[in-house]
Amino acid sequence: MTRAKIDDLLTERHRRFSPLQLLLRRAADQHSWTAQLQAFLPEPLSRDCQVTDIRGPVIAVTCSNAASATRLRFMKPDLLIELQQLTDFKSTRDLQIKVSAS
Repeated sequence: MTRAKIDDLLTERHRRFSPLQLLLRRAADQHSWTAQLQAFLPEPLSRDCQVTDIRGPVIAVTCSNAASATRLRFMKPDLLIELQQLTDFKSTRDLQIKVSAS
C-alpha cells in the first residue's frame, strides 16, 4: 500500500470520517469505557469484564465466564448508580451482561 493511500484512510474527507477513522474511534471508546467500568470492579472480576457498546441507556458488557457474569449481575444495581456519576455513563439505566462465546 502506498503512502498516499494510507494518508487517504487517515484523513477526513468532505467532513465525513473514513471507515478506518470510525473503527479506530470505536476501539478507543471501548477501551475507555472498559477502563472506567473496571475501576469500580474488584479483582479478579475487573479483568473478566469489557464494555462492548453503549446503546442509548444500555451498557453492553461481555464477561469472559459465567461466574463473572453472575457476580456482575448481583452488583448491577449499585454499580449503575456509581457509573452514572461518570460523564460517559450519565444517561445509562441498564447493564446488558453477556458471556463471551470463546
